[in-house]
Amino acid sequence: MKPKPHIAFAFGLLAFAATGGGPARATIATVNFESLPVLAAGPSIFVAVPGPQTVTTPQATFTGGVVLGFATFFPAISFATPPNVYGTANFGNGLPEQLSIAIDPAFIATEVSFALFNGETFSQTYSVDAFKGTSTVPVAHQTLTSLPPNFNSGYGLVDLVNAAGIDKVTIVPVGAPAAWDFLIDTVGLNLNIGAGVPIPVIQPPVPPVLGHRHGHGEAELVEVDFGDDVNDIRGSVVIVPEPGTLSMMFTGVMLGLAKRRNRRRGQKSVQL
Repeated sequence: MKPKPHIAFAFGLLAFAATGGGPARATIATVNFESLPVLAAGPSIFVAVPGPQTVTTPQATFTGGVVLGFATFFPAISFATPPNVYGTANFGNGLPEQLSIAIDPAFIATEVSFALFNGETFSQTYSVDAFKGTSTVPVAHQTLTSLPPNFNSGYGLVDLVNAAGIDKVTIVPVGAPAAWDFLIDTVGLNLNIGAGVPIPVIQPPVPPVLGHRHGHGEAELVEVDFGDDVNDIRGSVVIVPEPGTLSMMFTGVMLGLAKRRNRRRGQKSVQL
């Protein structure tokens, strides 16, 4: 039996102080948005949060996203540390398409690692960069290519390393998409969290749910972005018609064609 991810991550919460009279050693910390920092469970949908939330810990500051607790339509939560995650989506209230992690100047970080989850209903590639000082040239980079959709539990593991230090990390979807939806969790500082989480695999898709497009009153089966409200869908959705609906549509088309054919025959008879 595999240990629960949040149990495997627990050791990352320990900070080891430098010993002896030698140079300072990088300490270890894990930000999980529950116990570090101490946060109550957030709302389950993006629109319930008025705007971007800045989360500050003694080690780093997180900007661009909001804290969600038990986010809706998020089957990959089993690979996170529930209930809270930190993410952004285009259908949130004024949320940007970039998440940023700024390392506190008093904290020495040579490695930043975390889990990145794709909340879209389609595969998406993400670019993650680490910077040192004021330079705009990344000192470490990682591309997570074509993460599976949220209903396939699409996620990847990030591990950025730079011996000279890391001051900032940015996460953006590739291609400047009109729609975005992604989150991070279990951020390891001077720690590779990959040793404590399952290897990313494509999970079986969850079934569609009953909802409707924003502005339309008729309910349909839809696949929904994580953190979305099925009763007020603002993100991109994939309509999955029920079998009965498909049958009715086909019957309607056939009747329409038959009626049109009969009308043409009637017109020819009149001309004769």
